[in-house]
Amino acid sequence: MDYKKLDELNKLRLAGALTQEEFEREKQKLFTEEETKESCHNEGIPMGLSESSYLALMSFLILVPYIGWLLPIILWAMGKNVSPQINKQGKYILNWYITWFIFGTIFIIVAIVSLPAAIVSCIHGHGLLNSLPIPGIIEGALWILPVGLVFSLLCVVFPIIGGIKGLSGQAWKYPLSIPFLK
Repeated sequence: MDYKKLDELNKLRLAGALTQEEFEREKQKLFTEEETKESCHNEGIPMGLSESSYLALMSFLILVPYIGWLLPIILWAMGKNVSPQINKQGKYILNWYITWFIFGTIFIIVAIVSLPAAIVSCIHGHGLLNSLPIPGIIEGALWILPVGLVFSLLCVVFPIIGGIKGLSGQAWKYPLSIPFLK
């Protein structure tokens, strides 16, 4: 709704330049124009959804087990030429996927490398025959659990926030994402 135009009409009515009937007629035209813009804007969006519902669906589908990573990409491909917001949200999601794949790969490599290093450190420091290296291994690899937990939690929380923002019609840039696609 163009509130500026509505305010101008109201000022004209209060000044006596428009009658109440003329004001109501012009106000109705503003409402009709707004509805026409919305229906044209939603026209062409796949599945007949509104733009905000489509944006929310793109983010919420990330949470679907096994195929959740693929569904938002398909929705983005279907709707990117219809709406700039859909195109922007699809790029944000894809950037987030690529970034988190990189972060996850680094996390796994560092975790795999640090575990043998912790074992070697325990064996070398305590002697193989004097004590078992299990406590040292646990201490050396203790960071893996909290970092993995935070990583997993963000993989659930970010799509929920993105879906809620999408319901309000906003494309949401996922935090910590590297902008590969602009």
